[in-house]
Amino acid sequence: MHAMFGVASRRNSRSSRSWLFGMALSCGLVLGLVPSHVAEAQIPPIGGSRTPPGGHNSGVQPNNQLGCQVHLPILDFLGQDDVCDSWIEVQNVGCEYAKAALVAWGEPGFCPPQAAGPLKVECTGLLRPGSTWNFIGAQIPTGTKSGIVFKFSARQLSEIGVNLGFDDIIGDYLCETLFFGVVGDADDYRRFKKAYNEGLEFAGVPLDVGRGVGFLAVDVLRRCPGDETPGVEVTSKYNGIAGTHLGVHDPVFGGYGYYVPLIYADSAGFNTLMYIQNGGIQCSSLEVWFKARDDCLRASICDIATLAPGETFQLDASDCVGPDFQGNAWIRSSQPMGVTVDIVGRDVLMTYIGEPSEINYTYDPDNPYFSAGNTVGFGPLVYSEYQGWDSGIQVQNLSAVTAAKVKVYFLDRGGAIVTTLVDWVCPRGSQTFFLPVIYDLPGVWAGSVRVESQEWFTPGAPLVRGPNIVAIAMLIKYSDTARTDATEAIAYNLLPEHKLFDWQIAPGTNGGLESGIGLVAIPSLLKDLRHSGVTSELAITNVVPKPGFTDFAILIYDQNGMLDYICQKLNEKQVEYIDLQRWGYLNSGFKGSAIISAVFWEHDVFDPLGKFERNLVGLAAMTIERSGTKLGEDIPGDEAAGSRGIPFSLAQVRGDLCLYSFAGPFGLSCPGVPGFRQADPYACPDTRTVSCRDCPLAIPDGGAVMARVALDVPIGCQIEDLDIRLDINHPSVGDLVVSLGKGNNPPGALPFTPVFSQVCGFADNIQAVLDDDAPQAIGSVCPPAGFQRFRSQSGRALNSFDGKIARSEWTLRIEDVSAFGSGRLEDFSLEFSLGR
Repeated sequence: MHAMFGVASRRNSRSSRSWLFGMALSCGLVLGLVPSHVAEAQIPPIGGSRTPPGGHNSGVQPNNQLGCQVHLPILDFLGQDDVCDSWIEVQNVGCEYAKAALVAWGEPGFCPPQAAGPLKVECTGLLRPGSTWNFIGAQIPTGTKSGIVFKFSARQLSEIGVNLGFDDIIGDYLCETLFFGVVGDADDYRRFKKAYNEGLEFAGVPLDVGRGVGFLAVDVLRRCPGDETPGVEVTSKYNGIAGTHLGVHDPVFGGYGYYVPLIYADSAGFNTLMYIQNGGIQCSSLEVWFKARDDCLRASICDIATLAPGETFQLDASDCVGPDFQGNAWIRSSQPMGVTVDIVGRDVLMTYIGEPSEINYTYDPDNPYFSAGNTVGFGPLVYSEYQGWDSGIQVQNLSAVTAAKVKVYFLDRGGAIVTTLVDWVCPRGSQTFFLPVIYDLPGVWAGSVRVESQEWFTPGAPLVRGPNIVAIAMLIKYSDTARTDATEAIAYNLLPEHKLFDWQIAPGTNGGLESGIGLVAIPSLLKDLRHSGVTSELAITNVVPKPGFTDFAILIYDQNGMLDYICQKLNEKQVEYIDLQRWGYLNSGFKGSAIISAVFWEHDVFDPLGKFERNLVGLAAMTIERSGTKLGEDIPGDEAAGSRGIPFSLAQVRGDLCLYSFAGPFGLSCPGVPGFRQADPYACPDTRTVSCRDCPLAIPDGGAVMARVALDVPIGCQIEDLDIRLDINHPSVGDLVVSLGKGNNPPGALPFTPVFSQVCGFADNIQAVLDDDAPQAIGSVCPPAGFQRFRSQSGRALNSFDGKIARSEWTLRIEDVSAFGSGRLEDFSLEFSLGR
């Protein structure tokens, strides 16, 4: 198995080892939309044990937030006005080539059957693992208010056993079908969305395999006009919404629920716009409730609306509550929703995403039916109060029945405590915790924040467990301590424990990647002030509190694949802030993406007797994009936009199918890490055999099937000899044409070498080893049985690979060219002799 991401901590003894192996991430369905029997096994379903993503016993499960369909509730609109420019950054987080389709909607209208349906379909090019496709400019149709990005496999139809009378790339065929089928047709879109959710067949393609493996990580950068000064531009950014951020259906009370933790209505110069996108397949009703901060008793219903699938309903908070309102809102709906929130005012724009409400019938914070929160949340970045930044943390209490006692820790760049704040949060309410501006004193730029919901009691009353919480960070830069002028602003959702790190020593786990995150996707990495006018900054935080360090690498990609990587090291609770404008290593004009990968960690946990128990890891990241300026340089308007790096973990290991690994041909190795290039990276094994992992595969009558394996050996290894071991069950061997293809080319661009064609007439079954050094050719003995050795039909097909580079993906294609009967590829393997 190919070790892609580094080496193990020297004292890790169990699954806490920091080897991160080749990955093929399973494409997670949107939880709550489909019955559990169709949900893919690699994504733990909600229910059953009733242990939620946020439950303490569920461990770290970041992949619950990811998926193959990503909802974008707001794009080119600010409120009801089409005035913004959007930039959608779509990253392939998986081991195989992929394609993606953006289905876009305009302004909301009627419910089906008179619904307008999608406005347009746009498709990406080929996405190599780790790389990003940018939808920008004309690729986002005029009038686009919302969208959903769907992931498709870049394999061929024949590889998944689909025979439509022609062969095609799955992603291309489905993109074309959507373009001509669902645009302007809400009913056709509903049929497609239902098939995608449930893994059913659409246009002849089973979408459980047609969407491929892996996930999409999506960010949206928006540029809009300021609300006060003509000509001023404001920017904001948010993560696309997938997975558990669409919530789950309440099986007792019905419907779905969502929280909007921070609402302004004509307060402090800000106002809030909510964008609610229907992520389901039916027209939905909406109810929006508002609760003022510190008002623990009274909430008011503002609006009841209807919304067609895919469309976005916008709501201005000032239309619902009186002036000088600050508080929160919650939403009930009959379909799953994606919620994005704009905070507008004072020529700045901040955007974050709404959080699903908790379902907890017995008040057990550790084991609710569903929760998007935990008792601890992490913010990878707060800017320094010494530099004029006002940091506010808005904490939402997910419990509807008990108050939360919340403590917020503001930490500096080295992990030391700047200050702590403690306050109460009403049931279903929210509270703001401020680190106020000091301004213009010597200080560093960055720090981090941690939020805790703690147990509490009153004398004579029972102990109250700390309810689960979620939180929003709001960072605003002012020109002075009086907060006269806001110059830039950022908002983002804090990361709860289940997406990042099991605070504080991961009890009940084996440590390592069970305890926390070692992989973070960064869909956008830019150093392009001259052209697009945008440059990126990264804040990377080691959230582990135990003394020690974590080594990690920043893997850098352009749109065609991996370029290189840079090694970094962080001690416990430290923050590394990277301004790409100061990295001469990256060329000006660079547009790409990144994967942050832990390669080695040393945060040891011992039992009371001093015996080693486990080793911890936990990395978080924020990406900041500045438009038109560098760090520390202010221009008119809000030039700063930020979003979380997207944490993920290994959902499934399929080592021989991960040749397109994130880490390039040599794997990752950083200075000082044990095993640092101790072995010759070009050393070759004498022999290597790779076998089909997906077999048996059906051979359709009159159709074709393809089976892939990948040979993962050092890049300098050459083929000295190649043999094929075949086990085919078929009633008429003479119907079959067998070919072998070699290459890391995208599917459809792969040249095939014929191995044999239509031998042995009506004989049934093949059990043979094809070896061009054998004395007799295939077809000389019929049927070929007992795994005897035969030459290829030409006697040269396999020898033609001698002397070529062995490291590659290999594809066996079997075509049934005559309608006589179907069969099955039971098994096959490739046997290599290698040299230099």
